[in-house]
Amino acid sequence: MNRKVLSIIGIGLVCLALVVVSGGRQLLADMQGGGGVPGLISYQGFLADGNGDPVADGSYPMNFAIYDAGSGGTLIWAETHSSVTVGGGFFAVLLGGGSCTNGCPLGADTFAGPNRYLQVSAETGSGMTTFPRQQLASAPYALQAEQAATSPWDGLTDVPAGFADGVDDDTLGALSCTLDQIPKWNGSAWVCAADEVGGGTGYENVITVATSGGDYTSVAAALASITDSSSTNRYLVQVMPGVYTETDLVVVKEYVHVRGSGPNVTVVTSARTGGTPANGAATVDLLDNGRISNITVRNTGTGTYGIALYSAETTRAAVVDNVVAEAIGAGGTGHYAAFWNDAEAIIRNSRLFAGGATGFGTGVNAAFGSVNIAGGFPQALIENSILMGGSASNLENCNDNSGTGFGMQLANSTPMVRSSYICGGHRGIALYTNGNPQIQNSSVKVSSTGSAFLFEISASGSISVANSGISYVGNKFTGAGTGLRCVHNYNLGSWAALIDGTTSGTACN
Repeated sequence: MNRKVLSIIGIGLVCLALVVVSGGRQLLADMQGGGGVPGLISYQGFLADGNGDPVADGSYPMNFAIYDAGSGGTLIWAETHSSVTVGGGFFAVLLGGGSCTNGCPLGADTFAGPNRYLQVSAETGSGMTTFPRQQLASAPYALQAEQAATSPWDGLTDVPAGFADGVDDDTLGALSCTLDQIPKWNGSAWVCAADEVGGGTGYENVITVATSGGDYTSVAAALASITDSSSTNRYLVQVMPGVYTETDLVVVKEYVHVRGSGPNVTVVTSARTGGTPANGAATVDLLDNGRISNITVRNTGTGTYGIALYSAETTRAAVVDNVVAEAIGAGGTGHYAAFWNDAEAIIRNSRLFAGGATGFGTGVNAAFGSVNIAGGFPQALIENSILMGGSASNLENCNDNSGTGFGMQLANSTPMVRSSYICGGHRGIALYTNGNPQIQNSSVKVSSTGSAFLFEISASGSISVANSGISYVGNKFTGAGTGLRCVHNYNLGSWAALIDGTTSGTACN
């Protein structure tokens, strides 16, 4: 049934300025590149009906135009897209990639004036609806760099104040700095150096994944196309809004950043499972120096093991940031939102949840699992995150009558957890062999299920908790190990101070 569209929300404009299409990839040109190459701007939006609900999934004609005023004014550029895929209300298009009807092509001339407004129209079955114009911010004006065919510093007669005199714009123009570099004087010559203010956020290559209008429609396929990533040839894989159901493993390679449009806005999901907790059972495999952010990663597999995020033998150069990771298949015996195998990758600002595996006391639903395969005790860093294993029906108390939920399940591992919330239906934190997980400035809880224990240490090793809130109903500690250490902790219910010490029977009482 066609429903009249009464609203549109522009999720974001991501400027892929000076895009050169080559081999299916989009390469960001540097400031000196690109003469005459049309630009592409990635536009994301949300279509809603009169009730605020997303329009029916399907493909709709859309028109896009740029004016020099918020109303009236002069038409600068326009193009049509005959079929834009919309899923759950979300869509993504590359402006400049449709059928241009005015001011062609989209490029430097389009943004030659000080004010530009984007107008969007959509047809969902009851006539073309035109929405209020949105003013374009500064990012698309990067297309103006196309006019700098020689040097972004062309026209300068001497160097900036504070640097050596006598170096003119011809010397600067000979430099070819990457996107995260700026020219600096090293005492004897101008060189390209890291832009410390920018934080090294530039990328030499950009690939767009979208349900329609991108380089790829599959995240796994986009990543598989990358064969030359390195510290000097980094990739940004921008994943537009939508749900991406993958069958192949999504491998976040070295020096590749997979960035979604926001958790629950961009979802990468699979039903991959395996007989062992390895990348064959995972939706995403994070390699060293890889990065994934602003996205939901989900595993709905019902086989023996199902993992959302997997990482093996990585250092803290691998990063997970602002990610929702869920392993929630109804069945199987081992679900992990994140499983780190001899890995020290960083997890920040994220929510990890596992549930659905069955088998009282044998099944595992662990928000975070960490083991060792190569010697030593990997020290993953987890900050400002939520780790929950058990029942999804109560995310605050992680109630779990199935005896499967773990906030953290560890072996030969020493993760560092700061400013986070850990809750398990069966065990808050379980350490099965050596290691010393350290919890600081966090909250650690376990459900009220009778067989549940807040801490378990079944062999040598220790669990150290400092400056944190603790909550358990009747069972604090179990296992043959004796290494529970508590310093300056408090009861989450009464805010009363708990007992300090290194004796498992009394520490954190």
